[in-house]
Amino acid sequence: MKNTFFYALAALLFVFSSCSKSNDDTEPTPGEGGYVAGTYWPYAIGNVWNLANTEDPEDEYQYLIHKSLTYEGKTYFQFKPAGTNADVELNDGFREDNGVFISLHGATSQMGINISAGTATYINTKLKVGEIWKEELKLQISGQASGTITHKNEGRILEKVASTTINGKAYQDVLKTELKKAIHNSITGYTENITYEIWLAKGIGIIFEKTTYDDSYSDSYGLVSYTVK
Repeated sequence: MKNTFFYALAALLFVFSSCSKSNDDTEPTPGEGGYVAGTYWPYAIGNVWNLANTEDPEDEYQYLIHKSLTYEGKTYFQFKPAGTNADVELNDGFREDNGVFISLHGATSQMGINISAGTATYINTKLKVGEIWKEELKLQISGQASGTITHKNEGRILEKVASTTINGKAYQDVLKTELKKAIHNSITGYTENITYEIWLAKGIGIIFEKTTYDDSYSDSYGLVSYTVK
């Protein structure tokens, strides 16, 4: 089964057919699912992406945007976590700011332990292939325990391709990205290392993801169907 990345809440199987610069005027052949111009990952309540494990098609995973919330005057969209109902209350979310996707780690308070809120870059689609960005987010732990949870992020654009095929369907203007995340808890002393390989088709969103945990275990999911608006 897929482990959700939204401890880092997710955020994405293919084979490249050819390489080229991204073409903002190119739209895919009309078909089911829809197309939203001007973005690599359309965020709107009700948008959904259904993926299946590349090694076990019966293992399915869904990205469903089911809610939004406001943090520091900006709107973030929430993906419905697997195994929960639509009424679950979460403080995490994602938003896009001019081609830069930002994740919100919302404040939490459980059993007398409080963790502060913060935001971090998740994907930067404005970079050139090979360009790297680095960022550090430090969340404060207070209450019955004192310390920090530090997210050290390193991301880059791996490749841009004109077209690729996933599960027999062709997608145009594809961006392949990578995010390496080290999450350190100062109280336990433990550091978790996660690498996300995320592929986005312009106007459609996520079509492939590979998540690797501590360089030892990974799983991959490819897009089966989607609906965007």
